[in-house]
Amino acid sequence: MGQDPFYIHYSTDNGLPSSTVYSIHQDEKGLMWFTTDAGIARYDSHDFKIYNSDDGLSDNEVFQMKKDFKGRQWLLTLNGKPSFFFENKIYNYSNSAFIRKIAGSGIIVDYYEDNENNLCFIFRNGEMTIVSPNDKVQKSSIANVTYYGGWKYKTDRFLLTGLGIYNSNTGLIVKEIERGNYYKVYHFEGKDYYNQSNILYEIKEGIRFNKIVELPEHTEILHIYFESNNKLWVCTRNGLFLYEKGVLKTFFFSGYTISNFVKDFEGGYWVATLKNGVLYVPSFDVFVDNPGLVENTKINCVSINHKKEIWLGSDKNDYYIKKGGQPFLRQTFKTNNRLDEIRNIRFFNNNTYVVGKVGVYKINDQGKVTYCGFGANDILISDSNFFIGYTYAHKVPSIKIEDEYLSRFNDYIFINKRVSVFEKGEQGDIWVGTNYGLYQYTSKGEISFWGNNSEQLQTAINDLYYDVQSKTLIIATSSVGILTIKNNKISNHIYIKDGLNSIGGKTIKKIADNSYLIGSNNGLNVLLVNNDSFNIKNVNVILGLRNSKINDIDFMNDTVYLATDKGLIFFNIKNIDQKKGASKCLIENFKNQGKIVSYNDSHQFVYDSNDVSISFTGISYINPNTLTYYYKLNGKGDEWSSTKESQINYKSLAPGNYIFSVYCINEFGIKSNIDSVSFEILTPYWKTTWFLLVGLLLVSAGIFLLIKYLLKQQKKRFEKVRLAIQHERDKATLEKQMIALEQKALRLQMNPHFIFNALNTIKGYYAEGDPINASTYISRFSKLLRMLLENTDQSIPLYNEIEMLELYIELTKIRYKNKFESKIIVDEHLNRNEIMIPTLLLQPIVENAIIHGLAPKKEVSLLLVSFMKKGNQLECIVEDNGIGRDASAQRQREYESKAIEITTERIALFSQENTSSSFEIVDLKNNHLPTGTKVIINIPLISIWQ
Repeated sequence: MGQDPFYIHYSTDNGLPSSTVYSIHQDEKGLMWFTTDAGIARYDSHDFKIYNSDDGLSDNEVFQMKKDFKGRQWLLTLNGKPSFFFENKIYNYSNSAFIRKIAGSGIIVDYYEDNENNLCFIFRNGEMTIVSPNDKVQKSSIANVTYYGGWKYKTDRFLLTGLGIYNSNTGLIVKEIERGNYYKVYHFEGKDYYNQSNILYEIKEGIRFNKIVELPEHTEILHIYFESNNKLWVCTRNGLFLYEKGVLKTFFFSGYTISNFVKDFEGGYWVATLKNGVLYVPSFDVFVDNPGLVENTKINCVSINHKKEIWLGSDKNDYYIKKGGQPFLRQTFKTNNRLDEIRNIRFFNNNTYVVGKVGVYKINDQGKVTYCGFGANDILISDSNFFIGYTYAHKVPSIKIEDEYLSRFNDYIFINKRVSVFEKGEQGDIWVGTNYGLYQYTSKGEISFWGNNSEQLQTAINDLYYDVQSKTLIIATSSVGILTIKNNKISNHIYIKDGLNSIGGKTIKKIADNSYLIGSNNGLNVLLVNNDSFNIKNVNVILGLRNSKINDIDFMNDTVYLATDKGLIFFNIKNIDQKKGASKCLIENFKNQGKIVSYNDSHQFVYDSNDVSISFTGISYINPNTLTYYYKLNGKGDEWSSTKESQINYKSLAPGNYIFSVYCINEFGIKSNIDSVSFEILTPYWKTTWFLLVGLLLVSAGIFLLIKYLLKQQKKRFEKVRLAIQHERDKATLEKQMIALEQKALRLQMNPHFIFNALNTIKGYYAEGDPINASTYISRFSKLLRMLLENTDQSIPLYNEIEMLELYIELTKIRYKNKFESKIIVDEHLNRNEIMIPTLLLQPIVENAIIHGLAPKKEVSLLLVSFMKKGNQLECIVEDNGIGRDASAQRQREYESKAIEITTERIALFSQENTSSSFEIVDLKNNHLPTGTKVIINIPLISIWQ
């Protein structure tokens, strides 16, 4: 029995609607379809598209998809109500009387198309429906009989039932079968088969059965697939079996319930399971081993010693040993509950060194394990010197290394950079790869930094390989590709543009003369070096690795071993062949003026519907990201253009006939099919011949009269336009004057009330015999009055508004004998002299706050006025901690209402000439008790220079 092949797992995380997959179907375009218990999925090697009952399926649980001779894709369902795809539309029980005639009352267990193109639907509960080539439906049924499937031989139809083989034409049981077994019927390339539990038979001449294979006892067959006449794949509830010439060769996926199996047009294999989604196997010659018996066991390193033992290093203090044909044996270190990452496994002097970042362990030939007392990224023993690479590079002379500890190695540091790898060169030289670049340490103790010679060698080094035969050092860097050094100079620099699949390499392994494997985060490359020239090839497509991260590589007996994050991948390099299948190219969407139209037919579009967008996709399941598209639009040019994009847009196409064609080429230069769509942009009617002739005659006949008439009308229009322009100009001037007068009128409505209160205050002072305060009040009042008379414009600078507001508040404080304090705050980002504000905008609000909010309060209160910049708005706030509007409601509110009304009208008028403004009154409360009132006014931030 062989290992499981390397596969790519598709599940609900990737876009499948369910992990329970019943069948796989590949259509003529190369698209893969998966039927599940939650609808069906279409996969184009890039994305999944899901269809369910919301999209028109009769039932979400679909067991099979079958195509008939008319191109209809039938979906066989649990509820016995099939549906089918045809020309991008789903026909179902609700929208098709044809489907309603076919539908039964039980699960559909079998479907086949006979040699006369009759369609046969067989239901578990004893019902059968025959659809003729002209879609006439004939139904029959037998009560209390279970159907397993059926077939046709000449003119007779046979049904496999719970009572035996039944001839539907004669109504007789023609052959009895053993009761109680599991039965199923299969149809493959014109032949019929059925299984009885674990035995598969080919049906010959109606009721003669030829045993094909017999599986192990109690193995239930679910599906069969003939890859060739001699190669049979059998899907069972316990894995996938491969028979060649009737003999069991191997089986895979033990424990998996395999429901279906298909080989695609590229030579890849698709395996459906009932619990684990879909497995895509690029090749059954590439295998994966998860030594921890856990799927996707991360393997950091792989090393093979002279005994042909395979050693693996993992992530959780563990490493694995495989001896001979035995399974991997897991070993674990105790590291005081610290998880250790095994970075490397080295063999020196018949000893094995397991190199972990927490600890390095020596294992001798007898299996004795000795802790060396330190951790490392890599080690090297050369000429009785022990090189340790970790935070620094240490060279420990001839001592018993396990008796030393890292804290005592500071005297042996020779490079103070973090070390990732050592490699022995010629004449005792040691090459050292660090996070800072490449160093060379000679046997004479000389150290040279190659980064001084080249910036390319100042980057982190992941791996080194010195080829003694060609005297070439190969360097895998983290960010500048692969470099080679020969004759003390850089001889080659290999980068992505040269075909490398990643900007950096992870590991290097020689497999033949001048031939090396390069592992990276994006898969595997083959490098061929010939002195100062090279050839690099991305072999992901050959192996189907899909950009798997390769952590380490080793090689033995033509077998390559790859340490990856998903286990140990291995293959015999002689068995690996390039996939010769071409990819497929498919036009998916054809849009005109942004609307999707069918691209299966030719189309005509009117002259002004001349924007076209075409979406296409290249189908390649083995490596979909390496395709290059070539396209052209006949009618606009005959040259092919290349792109990596999957959509082409054409704007404002000229009238004419067009054919858009596209194909793709895979990494091996193999060309796909060409898909195309044709369409026509119609010529405008005024450019047609008949229209031009008629128009020419009409224009010639009327040209003289037209010119004379136009001259006369031109004069009238000129005068009319002149008068209209003058009228609009006068109207605009008048509207602007009206707005200014309305602003002034509203402002003047407030001034008499204020002057009246001021004169009463002066009168009161004289009545009380207080001429000093009367004089002071008159002086300040006269100043304010003068400013009011001087600032008659509808808007004034903010500086003047604040000055008038301060004078007004001071006068009011005198009137109310300092019953309140006040404060005016101006945003430091505002220039008072440049910002414009409607004259006395806040005065009525301030007066309202003092008279109705602060004056009735017994204790000293506070009035706060602020001007803040809020984006392109000036925010004006008047806030008091007076008695609040609810308490003031019992007092006289006539003036307050009028002040609010006037202010609102002024803001509305101001907004007619500028952007929108707002007016808001907020009742301040604490624990539902009134604490004052806040009025917020937002007006446009207008500069005096605007």
